[in-house]
Amino acid sequence: MAKHEHTFVWDGQELLPCTCGADMMAIESVLNPAADDARRVAGDAHYTGCRLRQESETVELWMCDAPSQVLQELEAIHPNVYLIHNDAPRTLSELLKLMHSIDLFALRSRGIEVNRIGPETDGYLLIGVGTDIAAAQAWFEAAYGDDLFRVTAAEPIVHGGWHGRVEPV
Repeated sequence: MAKHEHTFVWDGQELLPCTCGADMMAIESVLNPAADDARRVAGDAHYTGCRLRQESETVELWMCDAPSQVLQELEAIHPNVYLIHNDAPRTLSELLKLMHSIDLFALRSRGIEVNRIGPETDGYLLIGVGTDIAAAQAWFEAAYGDDLFRVTAAEPIVHGGWHGRVEPV
């Protein structure tokens, strides 16, 4: 039987299995350990990120210049599970170091309101701003160089709770 891409449907209450019978949670129970192994095997020197692809039962993996021994070890421990991109521009550890070096308060004083910041699985740092995207992109490129950041629009994250009136008992 030929392998196909699974389609999972949300019926409003639960995620239904694919028509072939594949269950997304069962697939994740196989892919999660493979993702953990990828991070362990690639290590800080090469690991950038991964994405579970339940529809194709694969782990899409981004690494930065991993040697062939790493690729061979991954294939040996989880055959035919990884879709590998070994061309990420930087590792997760480099992205985290860069992210933590950015002074968000100083940016706000320059009129750049950063509402979200974090590494993307493919080796870039995502910056979500509530101000002019082009101006923010230009500032980041001038300060850090080209091809490090992806700047997008992002509203502030609001942590709101229930504010209804509670009547005494």
